[in-house]
Amino acid sequence: MSTNSPPLIETVTPERWVGWSMEFIEAGYTGLLVKNGRMVRKWQPGRHFSFALPLLEQCQLILVDTKIRNLEIVSHGDFLSQDQYLINVSLNVMYQVVDAKRVALELSDPISALVSAVKDTLGDVIGQMRVEQLTTQGRAQIRQHILNNTDVSYSLGFALEDVRVNDISFPQNRGIIRQVEGMSARQEAEHQAALKVQIAQAGRPERESPPVQQVNIISGRNPNSSEPALGATLEATSVAIEGKSSPQASLPTRDTVVLAPTVFDPDSGTTVIARLVKDSGAIAILSTRAFTIGREPSNTLILDDALSSRYHARIEQVTDPQETRYLLMDLGSSNGTFVNGQRLIPNQPLLLNSGDVIRIGRQTWTFEI
Repeated sequence: MSTNSPPLIETVTPERWVGWSMEFIEAGYTGLLVKNGRMVRKWQPGRHFSFALPLLEQCQLILVDTKIRNLEIVSHGDFLSQDQYLINVSLNVMYQVVDAKRVALELSDPISALVSAVKDTLGDVIGQMRVEQLTTQGRAQIRQHILNNTDVSYSLGFALEDVRVNDISFPQNRGIIRQVEGMSARQEAEHQAALKVQIAQAGRPERESPPVQQVNIISGRNPNSSEPALGATLEATSVAIEGKSSPQASLPTRDTVVLAPTVFDPDSGTTVIARLVKDSGAIAILSTRAFTIGREPSNTLILDDALSSRYHARIEQVTDPQETRYLLMDLGSSNGTFVNGQRLIPNQPLLLNSGDVIRIGRQTWTFEI
């Protein structure tokens, strides 16, 4: 907001003469007459009279600006795109107070409440878009989505008149992506390089990279011999004939140890009903009727994820004589719970089917039964 704009809410004490007072409400304002802590009258623009008993009734006049105002909202790495990239968005929101009583008397910080409502809607639309969409048609889609979802703002006493997206950018400060994604320095550099490529190629046809000529230098054996001589060492170096860069020897690789699968004893009476399988291979068994997910240590599945809420979601087991079913419910989380790319409606259970992909924050799990 502009620093020269008048305050949204202003409280004045009427001057009285023998208990009577006259107040003039300017155009574009709504007056709320509060007597002994209770609102007794709402005044529209014009001249108004009021009476109060001296020393017994304390009166205040609260003036609420109902003209169309401008609010600037700037995010700093608050949102993740569908392909898990940090997004910065700067926008201007034109709003108007439509419920002066709720804004002035029921909200302790009405502007912060409005900013939170807009950011929740903003995070919802960004989480459904990829980098290519954001760079090409992100402004129009973000604006339309916010204007189509104004119910929360209206319930706070505000009406959104218009939204203008000023800028969509991608953080380049080192350490931000690493902190959110849990990456090493090398992975962060690769992630940033991939992001730059996606931004540069958005809306352009893909081009195949030119072939690189390689020379394999093999030492330590006779080139005409089919097998290496006894005691000879083999060294293979790939040299790219490109500029004057020096050749680098590839590091030796180690075979990955594959662990044997866990086998449950059929005589022990333990049966795996259902489970969540993470994309990294981790497994969480749904062994309780109320399986909670979130950051708090009291949850059944604890997520070390800044984008996850303290109590994010819950999976409940419903058993009937024919089958056992599992219902997933989002517990009103900030960044939402997604099943097969669709965001769940908070506090409304969804029946899970085997193979459903659940995304919470930056983590992806597959439901198997």
